[in-house]
Amino acid sequence: MTVTEKFIDLQKGWPSPRLLPSQALQEAAFATLSNPTRATDSMLYGPSIGDPALRKGVASWLSELYSLRSQPSPSQNDHHESTKLNPISSDRISITNGASQNLASIMEAFTDPVYTRRIWMVEPTYFHACTIFEDAGFQGRLVGVPEDEEGLDVQFLRRQMEFVDAEAETEAEGEKDRRSSFKQSPRYEKLYRHVIYLVPTFSNPSAKTYTLSRRESLVRLAREFNALLVTDDCYDFLSWALESPSVSPLANGNGKKSTSTSNPSPPPPRLVDIDASLPKGDTQWGHAVSNGSFSKVVGPGLRCGWAEATPAFIKRLNLVGATVSGGAPGQFSSVLIEHVLRSGSLTSHINDVLIPTYRSRCFAMREVIRESLVPLGVQIDTGLPYLSLSSSREINKPAETIGGFFLYIVFPEGIEADQVAKVALEEYNLRFLSAGAMAVRGSPNNYSEALLKRGGRLCWAWEEEEDIVEGIRRIGRVLQERFQ
Repeated sequence: MTVTEKFIDLQKGWPSPRLLPSQALQEAAFATLSNPTRATDSMLYGPSIGDPALRKGVASWLSELYSLRSQPSPSQNDHHESTKLNPISSDRISITNGASQNLASIMEAFTDPVYTRRIWMVEPTYFHACTIFEDAGFQGRLVGVPEDEEGLDVQFLRRQMEFVDAEAETEAEGEKDRRSSFKQSPRYEKLYRHVIYLVPTFSNPSAKTYTLSRRESLVRLAREFNALLVTDDCYDFLSWALESPSVSPLANGNGKKSTSTSNPSPPPPRLVDIDASLPKGDTQWGHAVSNGSFSKVVGPGLRCGWAEATPAFIKRLNLVGATVSGGAPGQFSSVLIEHVLRSGSLTSHINDVLIPTYRSRCFAMREVIRESLVPLGVQIDTGLPYLSLSSSREINKPAETIGGFFLYIVFPEGIEADQVAKVALEEYNLRFLSAGAMAVRGSPNNYSEALLKRGGRLCWAWEEEEDIVEGIRRIGRVLQERFQ
């Protein structure tokens, strides 16, 4: 079949080119290079832990975003200990060259192929992370953990970790002369027995946002089993209340797109926040690290992000060989971003450009799914709603909060997502991410069988609104013409 329709990509998790803050970066570059001190700072190696000014700026920005704006979910299912977080200090922050590279550094600094027993990955998962873990020596020891409506299935994970630990202890009794690890103290001062990898807010790919009670349960589990929770917290800044806009997100009465939006809804507390606030934790090393990135809100080409954890963790993280040898990752881009952050341009760009655009696209995607796919048996599956108290709404009135880049759909029983995606690409010139790419590589079982076989991830970040609508309608045509 000859494809004549325009190519539409609902898989690509990149910001649209027109959403890149080019003007703000141009002004930052001029200001930086016009200042002899900052110009020199930007073009030399820089400290391995990152530009001090950006570390301070990120700490202040995150403190305002999380400590002051985050509020417990008003859901009755969330039973939590009320705590007040202190402002984040810059010694808890290091600058990285993006979430993926930093994930590799975390593995180099805090895991060992002998001592560390398993890598537990949320399933469906961010598929590129599998290669990072395998490169670190854990091929064949990646295990998928399913999600339920509240998030990662903690009871399932507990049973599996107990089994693995018991098996390892039995084997150790018969090998008393075996070294405990390849990586020896004092250089490798802290190693974790397990690593748990997940995206708890606006997850990639499942779009779930974990409840507060589930987040607390994960922290307690990690403490009990000497596990490190590694969270990709890349989408938290892109949040809005799920409420019907005053006009259609597709068009208003004059035929123009609606730009109506609410103020950003408070993001849920991160696991690193909960680990820092719940009593009886490891105050030296902790059991959670937040992996952040400017890729989704500034531009992936700048290759700049940050990590937050305890000061000891951050210090050790930046002693891996590649960082010590190369100095600050992305030093030039770090200095530019520091200016964009300090000037307020980044906050304005997120609140005035990204959130209104993505919110409108999100509503358009949901509306056309209801019109074109739900009658064909397709379901939206993004878990239990996360409720927050939005500053744009009545005081203490909870609002369902959504955001990020993605929506997750499940096709009817008997229809495999991989087959739908194949036909959509070959015959309808449409790409979306289907189930086959979201399984944990080498995991002994696919515990999320329905979500994996019949699931698809749709992204609203790359394509414009009219192409998103057309792309969803093409999926409907695929189902009607090829799978009915």
